[in-house]
Amino acid sequence: MADNTEKRTGALHSELKIELHSHYAIGLWQGRRAEKGEEGAKGKPAIMGMPRFLSLASRINQDSLKNNPWADAAMLALEEKISGASRTMSALINSLDSDMELIPTGVTFTEPGVSAPLDIKVFSNTPLGYRCVYLLIGFDQFSKKVLQASHYALISRTKRDQLLSEGGRLIRQIYGSVISYRSLAVSRLDAVENNAVWQQAVLDLGEPDVDVLLGNRRSAFSPPVNEASVNLLRMRHRANHNAATK
Repeated sequence: MADNTEKRTGALHSELKIELHSHYAIGLWQGRRAEKGEEGAKGKPAIMGMPRFLSLASRINQDSLKNNPWADAAMLALEEKISGASRTMSALINSLDSDMELIPTGVTFTEPGVSAPLDIKVFSNTPLGYRCVYLLIGFDQFSKKVLQASHYALISRTKRDQLLSEGGRLIRQIYGSVISYRSLAVSRLDAVENNAVWQQAVLDLGEPDVDVLLGNRRSAFSPPVNEASVNLLRMRHRANHNAATK
């Protein structure tokens, strides 16, 4: 006789581990703490690394979960930034591959690597965090090929430095895109009520993008929008539009 007792599985667990080989990518991961100058001299400012970026991206994601339209706009902008950087990185890789075609027939290279790469466990509260991590891994692989091509005289030292600088700048620009985000306890329900919280948020942050506010434009990696509040805002928007056109 079959056992009809209901059985449930536990929560799904998984770990993401990465390896970084080039000191260029490792530097982008680690960032740098602020350094004090000697005898009153101006010290070196802090440089953001991936852990700090993941923390800020997580805050944006958490605010998006709370139905905050400015957080939704930040999520959308971050997705677009990462997608654009990925396309640019692909173009840089294609440029390098063209230079690598100078290798004569019969010459082969082994895969570049280091004896002790940096092993890192990665956790992100938002899928966009992982997307940025993947881009950094791509930059690490790109860096290894650039250094290899330079070592074997396939590209000049100038082009080596140019490619590494352009690739690293893509990651830093993504980091920089989340710095200006301000976290406020405000939601679309406040917009529906047009209460003091909403009015103060508009004063502090400016009017949110209408298409984002109404849920028409949204990151593919954002949590589901609060349909009840969006529907109320759409009704109000249509009413205001109809009144303005009469």
